[in-house]
Amino acid sequence: MRLFAAAAALCVTTSALAAELRISNQNAANQGFNDTTAATPVGLNFGTTKGAQAVIDFQYAAAVWGAVLKSPVPIVIDAAFVTAAQDSNMTCNATTGLLGYTHPNNFVTGAELPNHTAGYVAALANALLGRETTPGQAHIFTRFNAGIGGATCLAGTGWYYGLDGVAAPGQASLLTTLLHEFAHGLGFTSFVNPTTGDNSNAPAIFDFHVFDETRQSNWAGYTAAQRKPLLTAGNELSFDGASVAAEAATYLSNQPVLDFAGGGAAPSEAQYLPGQFSGPVPDAGASQSIVPAAPLDACSDLTSTFNGSLALIERGTCNFYDKAQRAQAAGASGVVVFDNDAGSLITMASVDGGVPLDVPAVFITNNDGNAVLQRLDGGTVTATFGASSHLSNTDPAQTRVLLYTPPVASSGSTLSHWNAGSFPRTLLMEPFIGASTRLDLDLTPNSFADMGWPVVTGLSVGMSKAEAPTLSDGEEVKYLVAIVNRRTADVAGVQLDLTLPAGATFVSAAGLNAFACAALPCAVGTVTASSVLPLVVTLKAPSTAVFPFVVTAQISAPGTDANDNLSATISVDKTAAASSGGGGCSTGGVPAALVVLLAFGVAIRARRRPAVSAK
Repeated sequence: MRLFAAAAALCVTTSALAAELRISNQNAANQGFNDTTAATPVGLNFGTTKGAQAVIDFQYAAAVWGAVLKSPVPIVIDAAFVTAAQDSNMTCNATTGLLGYTHPNNFVTGAELPNHTAGYVAALANALLGRETTPGQAHIFTRFNAGIGGATCLAGTGWYYGLDGVAAPGQASLLTTLLHEFAHGLGFTSFVNPTTGDNSNAPAIFDFHVFDETRQSNWAGYTAAQRKPLLTAGNELSFDGASVAAEAATYLSNQPVLDFAGGGAAPSEAQYLPGQFSGPVPDAGASQSIVPAAPLDACSDLTSTFNGSLALIERGTCNFYDKAQRAQAAGASGVVVFDNDAGSLITMASVDGGVPLDVPAVFITNNDGNAVLQRLDGGTVTATFGASSHLSNTDPAQTRVLLYTPPVASSGSTLSHWNAGSFPRTLLMEPFIGASTRLDLDLTPNSFADMGWPVVTGLSVGMSKAEAPTLSDGEEVKYLVAIVNRRTADVAGVQLDLTLPAGATFVSAAGLNAFACAALPCAVGTVTASSVLPLVVTLKAPSTAVFPFVVTAQISAPGTDANDNLSATISVDKTAAASSGGGGCSTGGVPAALVVLLAFGVAIRARRRPAVSAK
């Protein structure tokens, strides 16, 4: 098993330290990590080939999760990029395909676990028991499509490798995708067949937190016949847990809406998303009349007279930016574009560096747009920008967050994601509905805490050695550091320091927004609430280094307490020696009281259609 690098903390016997996630690759011919195509460093990712940048993204995602979770047992992730010839799941064409999929390798049950009737993913079982329950096996299995972006596989798409998570239109952030996918392997997954409702093994610990809103009960004890209709019922299933309930309002907000009135119909509201090129969208304001564009798709000169009204435009044919520009030039006070097909909300992308409009430009669904057209048949229609009175994607009590149960069940999507109504978009929403650019992990660690994971709730640090898992005497090496603030308040005065092996020297540290540090300790400054701050630290090994080469990252700030995890340690072997990836823990046999269940058929697939589109 090839280990790219050890990530997060040195494997020790106490659960007080952050978890260690190791990225392994057993596919010698994989097409992603070994890709020598030249690449320009972007978003703090310093790799100069696509393969190197992919490795760095994986290692940084491991550092982020390692900073948040606690476990004395390393978490091994079997990762590779594969072609359709190597994995038929990756078969695709120019318009549809699979970017990747992830599943936990095994579930573990036993009387020693807190809920002896539940199946725990192996990584969580290890964290709770303090020992390896599946010796010799990776804990998480993940595969990504090596053909993405080619002429015959989702042409025009591709991966964005920056560590800031902000992808350009047509690209998917590899980092945020990895944070999402790792979460499935760490436990955000059900063992229930979403098509039949059947559960051939013990319910996953996740299922003990799936709540039936109609019957007001947990569904872990339901029969397949009772579960099946709930899987396609819309907003009937939610996640029930004290930690999620306590933090729901921290990461979710009231959904922005347009309130419609007039046209001989009862008032209604429609959710919207502003375009990337939108002018300021008012939080609230006076009602404005709405006028359909002529032609309705606004792809040629408009004959409409808007006179300060909102323009209603149908998606299709030409790009969003050109449509909106024509409407603004024709006197529209704002632009409302509705989808030309059924689907979820998307973000309208700018094109060719287009400057923002002076007026708001928002997107609504096909159903909502057609409802407005029908209203207009009955007379004047007005629209008002506002916000829903209810916390988005929550139950009536606004404490349980709704799970994804679309009308057509999908083995790769249903249940194991937050529902489509989350605003702002959350990391564990189904990616093809709307890719998240958030690195803060939002509610995911809270759901993990409810399932039993030991979770850092304050300020924490994770670390990975970048690129190769070993080093040579005299080599200049880089480490990826993730400073994570899980508090709901900013933390000021944060500093980073390092404990280095004898003879090793600090070269520099770099971060986003031109942050640079040339001497230790580094004054990082304020880490905002619920955020992740990436840093790249460069060190110089001595000409004769002592191995293992052990580096500890330490952060400090005023007012830290027991909720914080302020250090992470990486141990590295010499390049010429066989590397274990940074140490190991007990891998004794599985006790008879524990049963390991193979996680067949629970792959979490990330089918993608663009959540950000130019047209």
